[in-house]
Amino acid sequence: MSHIHLPDGILPVWLWVLGFIIAIVLAYVFLRLIRKESLAKRLPLLGMMVAVMVLGASVEIVPIAYHVNLTVISGILLGPSLIFLATFVVNVILALFGHGGLTVIGLNTLVLSIEGILGVLFFRLFWRIFKRISATTFLATVLALSLSTFSMIGVVSLGVSHYEELIHSGEKEGIFEFKLFKGDHHHHEGVKGRGDVDLKHFIVIVLSLGVIGWCLEGIVTTLICLYIYRLRPDLLKLEGRKV
Repeated sequence: MSHIHLPDGILPVWLWVLGFIIAIVLAYVFLRLIRKESLAKRLPLLGMMVAVMVLGASVEIVPIAYHVNLTVISGILLGPSLIFLATFVVNVILALFGHGGLTVIGLNTLVLSIEGILGVLFFRLFWRIFKRISATTFLATVLALSLSTFSMIGVVSLGVSHYEELIHSGEKEGIFEFKLFKGDHHHHEGVKGRGDVDLKHFIVIVLSLGVIGWCLEGIVTTLICLYIYRLRPDLLKLEGRKV
């Protein structure tokens, strides 16, 4: 749900360019923090989690049009630095598959990295509180997903004026039909017209479906984490075993 699926040409140029600049700077910082020996040892795990995230993003949950990102479990296994690199590779692959445009790769990398990094931090925090892997994983996943979804909404909302220009640039309906952004279909005073962007409508729909998606992904991530915890608890880097 926090993945931006907009095709190229929708977001304003300044926004997606800024996304690329910030993503490149952060990638440089994270690469500097990773030791070459550690990176070489963890490359197989990095590749595996990239494949898992791409697979999860390719399966849509009907009817809520949601796909699992699996960034939280990937972040738990890879750590904050490597999850950033993983989300970048994932978004490049998804963009080549038409799962969002090429121009939103930078912004999607930032949004999904927020999800993965916060997932790691919440996971470690809740583990200290609950000492139960199921509660820890579920809460960390739901909270990380909710915050990343709000960050996605924030990114999309920055281009509202640009969307209105696109809508008004056509003859009647405009060159794009922004159904989620549309206001009332009738023109009268005090009510949004067909050419106006209704951001509140978009937010309500995203959050309404998002809550269901967060819980579903929380359950999936918890089951995966429980399986890893029982077979290879060392991968989670946690002390003690109390399910």
